[in-house]
Amino acid sequence: MTQNESAIEQINLGFNEQEDRLLLKVGLADKTEVAVWITRRVSKSMWYLLQGFSNTVVPAAIEFATPAIATSEAKHQAIESFSREVSEQKKIDNLDFKSEYIADRQSRSEAPMLATQCLITAMDNHPPQLELQCINGQSVKLALTNELVHAVTSMMQLATREAGWDLFIGAVSKEISTLSTQQTLH
Repeated sequence: MTQNESAIEQINLGFNEQEDRLLLKVGLADKTEVAVWITRRVSKSMWYLLQGFSNTVVPAAIEFATPAIATSEAKHQAIESFSREVSEQKKIDNLDFKSEYIADRQSRSEAPMLATQCLITAMDNHPPQLELQCINGQSVKLALTNELVHAVTSMMQLATREAGWDLFIGAVSKEISTLSTQQTLH
């Protein structure tokens, strides 16, 4: 699979009352989709990971210890940081939450996979990824960007509200895992 074939084109997250689970559908540019069932336990873990990660995706503007002592370089870095924040916010503002999800995509598996664990992984020289480890041994990995974090957390709020799930109850520490690995790609 080439990089373009696996590019995310659409994401859909909704509550399925019969299964009492969320169904995450990731529509890819090659007109296929990956579907994953997400239980309440996994959704809580995912929520807390994404909330913690959203604070680190775009660094905040540099704060000066004493404005009068601020160097030219520090001012330049602060302006660059602010420009990045504005650019990222414009991308988030342009996300489309109104269009219907394209339903005629070819599924990459016979049935939706069941996520058993949610992690954020980071490898050298690659962006961090949200990884949903599934019961069948496969993993669904999504490169984390501000847009993806914003889109998924917004959809999670709506879907869990419909489900009647409370994501804001204190998380169990063993449910939340962040891995930083020193892996090489083969």
